[in-house]
Amino acid sequence: MQAEHGDEPAGRPSDQAGGSIGSCQKNSLHFQKKNLQFSARLGYNPRIMALYVRSLKDEERAELKEIANGDDVIRARWAQIILLSASGIGVPKIADTLEISSATVRARIKAFNKDGMEALVRNTSPGRPETITPSLGDKFAALMRERDPRDFGWNDTGWTLDLLVKVATLEGWVESISREGVRLALRKSKHSYRRLKNWTREKSPDAEPRTSSELPPG
Repeated sequence: MQAEHGDEPAGRPSDQAGGSIGSCQKNSLHFQKKNLQFSARLGYNPRIMALYVRSLKDEERAELKEIANGDDVIRARWAQIILLSASGIGVPKIADTLEISSATVRARIKAFNKDGMEALVRNTSPGRPETITPSLGDKFAALMRERDPRDFGWNDTGWTLDLLVKVATLEGWVESISREGVRLALRKSKHSYRRLKNWTREKSPDAEPRTSSELPPG
């Protein structure tokens, strides 16, 4: 039986319903897309907001705190970013707290996750020869193991970063170097300042010299 003139063909209502659903889905997708675009303009991206620094070692945390309280404003800010992130604070909050861009915060966190403490060393001027080398680190390590600050006329019985800086410049190893530069040189030569600073050369004339196998690990 054919439909009379003016009647809707069979199945048309369901087609209309399907069309309405499809239209709603398109509108929903369009809204989601516009919402993401709006969020992007506000600087929000759920894929990058969860960026945090990796777990810090005790030695790294102590060194970061020292840098954060130092005189180098730029490096102090970098260290503050890492410490805040390590405490569980997100990128937007860090940026707001330190009054810097979220892009800067993300860049410093990514750099630290990739390079560790070396990410906090400021680059030297272009064309300037590198002075912080593994061989310099070996000199510092040998100095701390084999010499005593009193050998240089100081009353100190243990090595500090400031004393190492003085020796390096007085002995002509480098023209200038910072305390962080000393740490970096030691790291490049596979040594640890924290371990070496506890090494005290035995002054007793009755003490037998230690062999290389008895020396503490770098």
